[in-house]
Amino acid sequence: MKSDFREVKLSELSDIQVDYFVGPSKTVEYRDMMIIKYSGEYGFGSAGNSDAVYMKAMGRAALEAWKPDAVILDWSDLKYEWGDMLELALDVSTGCCEPALPLAVIVGPPCEEAVRTLLLGINSDEGLETIEWVFKNKDEAIDYIEQQLQKVGS
Repeated sequence: MKSDFREVKLSELSDIQVDYFVGPSKTVEYRDMMIIKYSGEYGFGSAGNSDAVYMKAMGRAALEAWKPDAVILDWSDLKYEWGDMLELALDVSTGCCEPALPLAVIVGPPCEEAVRTLLLGINSDEGLETIEWVFKNKDEAIDYIEQQLQKVGS
């Protein structure tokens, strides 16, 4: 009998580049945080759907492999203009049986406005600073994660 299977690879879903960084908490012993940095160009509208799926899959794989206690998604070099499925990547730290990890997101000029409208609505006048877990620089995101780890640890 002839098989209709073909080989597939996650890397076929997207051209987004993913880099991982792990470091210890400076304030809570035996706790690690992970930065997952996504860069490249997210497809416009529904053309980005496979990018979102890829980003979530690569994030979930990293959390499974390294088991950090908190995660920072670094989108500062991600060119993103439009596409609701990017919200999938925010679900990286939730699964069926475990609580969500402390999470922060870093945005930069290539995605800042589009992320603002994604999270707050296209007609919103609010700025990203109204979302406590979204930041424009890494140091502020790390400080936020440290605070969240302290809350969890106490």
